[in-house]
Amino acid sequence: MNIDLKNNEIQGYVNGIKKTHKPLSTEFREIEILPDGKILVIEYYYKFKYQNFSNLYCLNRNIEIEWFLPFPDNGPDDFDYYVGFSSFGDNIFANSWSCFRVEVDTKNGRILSEEFTK
Repeated sequence: MNIDLKNNEIQGYVNGIKKTHKPLSTEFREIEILPDGKILVIEYYYKFKYQNFSNLYCLNRNIEIEWFLPFPDNGPDDFDYYVGFSSFGDNIFANSWSCFRVEVDTKNGRILSEEFTK
């Protein structure tokens, strides 16, 4: 596995075949390899547009998108993109532009808890 932030690429080999993942819309902001080998990716939020999904997603070991983290529950038309994430042991937390902090279930990309922090 090779993560090249300068050239915005994640590269790896799957069954001997080189696979590359580039940003879906903007550029990589943060990337973390999780203990189970999945890759957590957040793209820069400003002008992020990809099929009404959030800018925080997970790649599996085959470098394919496994899930997108839902937006915090701010309302049906509010696209509250994520600005960063942090990990504390096996716990992953993501922060949104409008001050929501969510705990992420990395197995399936669901929000376990949500807190308004402002």
